Amino acid sequence: MEVPDILKTLREQGNDNQTVEAKSAHGGFPENIAQTMSAFANTPGGGTILFGVDEQQSFAVVGVYDTVLCQQAASNTARNAVRPQITIESEVMSVEGKDIVVVNVPEVDREMKPVRVIRSGQAYIRMYDGDYPLSQMEEQILIAQRGHPHYDEQPVKQATINDLDSNAVAAYIDMRRTDSSRFTSMSDTEVLIRTGVLSTTGEHPTLAGVLALGVYPQQFFPSLAVQASLHGGDQSERALDTKYITGPIPAMMDDCVDWVRRVTPTAIVTDNATGVVRDRPTYPPIVVRELMANALIHRDLSPASINQPVILRLTQGERMLISSPGGLFGVSVEGLGKTPSSLRNARLTEILLFTRSKGERVVERLGSGIPLAQQACKEASMRPPVFDDRGVRFTVFVDAQKKCTETNPDIRAILDDFKGGPVTIAQLVEKTGRSAAQVRYSLAKLVDSGRLIRESSDGRTNVYRVNAS
Repeated sequence: MEVPDILKTLREQGNDNQTVEAKSAHGGFPENIAQTMSAFANTPGGGTILFGVDEQQSFAVVGVYDTVLCQQAASNTARNAVRPQITIESEVMSVEGKDIVVVNVPEVDREMKPVRVIRSGQAYIRMYDGDYPLSQMEEQILIAQRGHPHYDEQPVKQATINDLDSNAVAAYIDMRRTDSSRFTSMSDTEVLIRTGVLSTTGEHPTLAGVLALGVYPQQFFPSLAVQASLHGGDQSERALDTKYITGPIPAMMDDCVDWVRRVTPTAIVTDNATGVVRDRPTYPPIVVRELMANALIHRDLSPASINQPVILRLTQGERMLISSPGGLFGVSVEGLGKTPSSLRNARLTEILLFTRSKGERVVERLGSGIPLAQQACKEASMRPPVFDDRGVRFTVFVDAQKKCTETNPDIRAILDDFKGGPVTIAQLVEKTGRSAAQVRYSLAKLVDSGRLIRESSDGRTNVYRVNAS
């Protein structure tokens, strides 16, 4: 974002946010900058530090004590106060008549996480408007994401083949043989070993095999389940309905869809074109199913996360939240559904590609779930899902409210100007002849409704484009 836009947002919010930290630096270099650099470096997307902006004075621009010394101190902190070292970018900018220093702290590669403050040995992560120490469990999650994990291939030594559902296994083997002639001459046991359902000795099923084809995986891993809850509009209220959803992944996906449908209202609507009367659920079943599949299949299965369930939380008339342990793996939020990603649980995903539930494939094809959910929201005139990756946990939000329909002439004019492709605020001001304030207001409406997507072209300047999903 452009710095004036950042300041406007901070002043409206009244506090720092997940990606921006404001520091006065008027009388000298601030303390605890190493903590903030550690936090941004450990958090997906990194963040920006504004030196010369005072949060205590409602984010007034106060200027830095010395631009050169401030940049030197920031570089010294990134090189000598944290380990591993961070490579930052800094720039002096004149804002509201005063010089400030803008420092961009990038997210480091996952092989380098967690970044620690040398003096304390503590690692931090960015949450909400501050820097929070990583718990020991969260540190282990980051460490587990170095390289490519293979936790789903580990044998479950308490289990035997008798702990797999015989009908599900038979259907799975049949699908594998139908898909590849390589399996036609193999015994059933060899097919299960070769495809990772059983360990190499054939003595025990793997974690992937148990989660995909098990009779009751929670016999061995009680927390590999879904904690579902329904709450009133006031989030301080006790849950109105709760359910601990268990079973193999295909069964949990179906049960989550059924539970959401049961506890949320269903409207009776008439198709104006055909006159057909049908039920319209609050959340389209395919949205619930695909987002739950994403959470269950791609969650972190390392020892640090194995005791954490996936969270499914509904707030009446407002929002659905689905949250799973572990951040995104091999893909950014911006790339979800658009670019190929590395599979955290490659063996589990492969098995589920050949597993059916109620006659349908559990995974239709790799990378199809997010686009399907986005398209279903669009067809239901709902806002698109919002994704939040904190590195140690991945969360998706779906609003229950329908997408707003805006008829303001400013907005219609701006949409017309997108025929030429992505544009900036300055370009729109020039094209439309409207003020920057009018353009920003209209763009905010369009972004909120899901009709436009806001992106950063160089870390500071916003570029807007039509949401084609």
